[in-house]
Amino acid sequence: MERKRIGLFMGEISQFFQKACGMRIIELAHERNMDVFFYTSFGSYASPYGRNLLSEMGKKNIIHLPNYSALDAIIVQPGSFDIYGMDAEFFRIVRKNAKCPVFCLQDGPEDFYKVSVENRDCMYRMTKHFIEEHKFTKICYMSGPFNSKDSPDRLKGFTDAMSEAGLTIHDHSVYEGNYWTTRGEQAMDFFLNGTEDYPEAIICANDYMAISICDALKKRGKRVPEDVCVSGFDGILEGQQNEPSLTTITIRPEDFAEKIFDALDELWAAKGSRPDTDLMNELTLRRSCGCGKQQVFRGYTESARAIRDTDELLREAGKIIADYQNNKEFENSLSVANYYFSFLGCDNGYLCLCDENEPTFKSVEQDKIYSDNMILVQKMNINNMAHAEFINRKFFRSDILPPEYLKTDKPQIYIVYPLYYKNSELGYLILNPALGRWPNALTHLYINALSAAIENYYYQSRFLELSKITMLSQTDALTGIYNRRGFESGLQEIMEFFGKKRISIISIDMDNLKWINDTYGHAEGDFALKKLAEILKSCLKKNEICARFGGDEFSAVLVSDNPGREDEFCKEFDSAMKKAGEESGKSYTLHASVGVCELKGNDTRQIFECMQIADKRMYENKREFKKKLS
Repeated sequence: MERKRIGLFMGEISQFFQKACGMRIIELAHERNMDVFFYTSFGSYASPYGRNLLSEMGKKNIIHLPNYSALDAIIVQPGSFDIYGMDAEFFRIVRKNAKCPVFCLQDGPEDFYKVSVENRDCMYRMTKHFIEEHKFTKICYMSGPFNSKDSPDRLKGFTDAMSEAGLTIHDHSVYEGNYWTTRGEQAMDFFLNGTEDYPEAIICANDYMAISICDALKKRGKRVPEDVCVSGFDGILEGQQNEPSLTTITIRPEDFAEKIFDALDELWAAKGSRPDTDLMNELTLRRSCGCGKQQVFRGYTESARAIRDTDELLREAGKIIADYQNNKEFENSLSVANYYFSFLGCDNGYLCLCDENEPTFKSVEQDKIYSDNMILVQKMNINNMAHAEFINRKFFRSDILPPEYLKTDKPQIYIVYPLYYKNSELGYLILNPALGRWPNALTHLYINALSAAIENYYYQSRFLELSKITMLSQTDALTGIYNRRGFESGLQEIMEFFGKKRISIISIDMDNLKWINDTYGHAEGDFALKKLAEILKSCLKKNEICARFGGDEFSAVLVSDNPGREDEFCKEFDSAMKKAGEESGKSYTLHASVGVCELKGNDTRQIFECMQIADKRMYENKREFKKKLS
C-alpha cells in the first residue's frame, strides 16, 4: 500500500510560526507513515528601487507545480503568501484540481476547513489589560500591514477595547508596520509626531515589531517598562529572550498541526463532523509591561555558539557568490551548487530543471510555466561535498521526482523551492532533510545564486554577442517593440518617475489572427502583427510604452495628467487600424480589441489585478466585435 501524501504550502518557512508548525506537521505525518511534499518560496519585498514584479510572479508560480489530484490532504497558510493575489490564485487551482481535504492555518475561504485563533479577542484582552490593570489612557498601536490576513481583526480588538473604555484614538495612535524588526524608529517618529509626549504603552501586532519598538525606545533613552510599556503577539522565542522579555499573546504553532491531524484522523475514519477549530491562547505577562519577571533562557555559551554559526553562514554566503562568478561553465556551476549544499542543514537535495528542448516550453505563443517533462540533473548529499551524483534523468513533472527516487522504506520530507529568473521558471530544488532538521538561513541566498548562475548560462548559450543581450532580451523579435521582460522594465521606470500621474494599462488582442494564418499563410499573419505594433507605437506619446506579450497579445501603458487620455488613445488607435486596413489592399480586415484599466492610487501591488481587469474588458469587447461579424 502506498503511503499517503500531505501537500504543505507556506511561504518564508524560516520564520517562527512556519518553522514550528511545519516541523510538527512533519513529525505527525512521520508517525502515521505519510510523505510530506512541502511547497514554499520566499516572499515579496519592496526596495528603494521599486518592486521586482516579474520575480514575484516567478516566486508565486510554485503553486502551479504540484499534481494536486495526487495529494491525500492539503495544508496551507494563506497568510504567509505575501505576494498580491497569490492566495486567491492558489484556491482557484485547488478548487479545480484537488480531491482531498484542505485545511487552512489561521485564515481561509469558507469552503475549506480552518484552524485559527481569535485575533480580535486576543488583542481585545491585551488592550483591556493595559486599560484595566495599568489604568493607562494613552495607548498607541503598531499594526501589521493593513491588507494582510490577520491585521484587521487584531486592529479591531484594539479599537473595540479603546472605544468601550471611552479612550480616544488619535490620528497618530495607529501605525502600519510590516511584521518585522525594521520599522521601530519610523513608528516612534509617527507616534510622537514631533513632540516628546510619549505614550504610556505601545501594543504591537506581533513580537518582531514589539522588539523593534523596545530597541527604538532604548536609543531614545527610554526604559521599558518604567517609561513606556510594550507588548507583542505570537510568543516567539526571540520575545522570551529579549531584554526586557515581552508580554505577549502566546500561540503554540504546534497546536495547529496537532488539531489538523486530529481532524484528518476523524475525516479518514468517516466520522463526518466538520473539524473547524478555534485554538486556545494565553495572555503571557512578562517584564515589558511590568507584570512579570525577566526570563533568561540562553547562557553565554549557547549565545556565543549561535553568533558563531550565523557568522559562518554569512562568510559562506559571500563565497557562494564569488565561486559562481568564477565559474562560467554549466558543469562548474553544478559543482558549486553541490559543494555548498552541505551548509544548508539538509541531508539530500535534488536539482530538477525544465526541459528546454520541449517545443512549446518558453515559447512566446504558449507561455507555459513549467515544462511537462523535467530533468533530474543531479543528486546532492550533505556528506559528499566533492562529487555530485550527476543523473540527467527525464521524468514527468507531475511526479515531482522520478518514481524510483520516491520509493523509500521510511516516510520522507520533500521541501520544494522554485528556481526562477524573474517570471521564467528554470526548475526547482528539492531539499530532503532527515526528521528534526530544517533548512537554515543560507537557503535563500543559495537558491537565488543558483538560479542566477543557471540563467546566466542559458543567456550566454543563446546570445553570442554580449553587447546585444540587453536589447535582445527585452525586444520582441518579430515586431521590434518590447516583450514581457522589456515591458516590466519600462513599467518600473514609469512608476519610478511618473508615479504621481494618471497611469492606465491597455490590453490589446488582434482579432482573427488564427483565421488569417490558416487562410492566407503565416507570412500574412506576421504582416498583420507587425502592422498592429507599428500603429500601436505611433499612437503613444512620450514616456508611454507598448509590448507584445506573445501570439496576438499586446499591452500598453499610458501616462497623462488628462483623464481623457484613455478615450483619446482608443479612438486614435481604432481609426489608424481602419485606415491601415483600407490602404494595405489586403482582403482581410485589420482589427484589434482593446480593454482599459486605470491603476488606482498607482499602488504597485495592484498592477497584476489591473492587468487582469484590462484583459477582461478586452475580451468583452472582442465578444461584441464577433457578434457584429456574425
